[in-house]
Amino acid sequence: MQDIKKLYSELSNVDIGDLGKNQQIHIRDILKKTTCDDLITISDHKMYLEILQKFRILMNDNFELVGKNFLKTITSMLSVGEDGVYSNSKRFLFELIQNVDDCEYEDISDCHLDIQFRYNISPGEIILKYNEKGFAPKDVFAITGIAENSKNISADKTEIGEKGIGFKSVFGVADKVRIESGMFSFELNKNDFTVPIPVY
Repeated sequence: MQDIKKLYSELSNVDIGDLGKNQQIHIRDILKKTTCDDLITISDHKMYLEILQKFRILMNDNFELVGKNFLKTITSMLSVGEDGVYSNSKRFLFELIQNVDDCEYEDISDCHLDIQFRYNISPGEIILKYNEKGFAPKDVFAITGIAENSKNISADKTEIGEKGIGFKSVFGVADKVRIESGMFSFELNKNDFTVPIPVY
């Protein structure tokens, strides 16, 4: 916990764009090694999200060095349709349900999934609620990445996705996704889908 608090304090006085490669690696390593035991309160979880947000913004800036439209191209490729990876317009539903299946539960024989479709509001919403244990920091890091290991990959489980790509198919139909899991609460937007925005 000291590492994450110290990092939060250091980054509050720094222009994130001025950080060198070694500093970026240091931030990434602290974010990846943070455990559930390191984050106790909602404030701790929000602090983690704010550091991750800055890190992902910095990574997006680095992507622009690859090509000005790099992220826009990746977003298009991960969507459904002629230019996208997915040809089935309902693929995102399968990916969301796969995420539910990949979660950790207190009792594996007592898993519940409730799906609500709200078409009577604009924009419409699809809400998935399930009784998972809740995201660990590594899960938040993975789901906000593009080529990170997916959550809960372990020798005794058989998850399908490993790169955090499948979940992004939701942006083929959605402009915004909100995730509430454990004490993490954040949004991801289609135009910046790696950058978590804390929402409490």
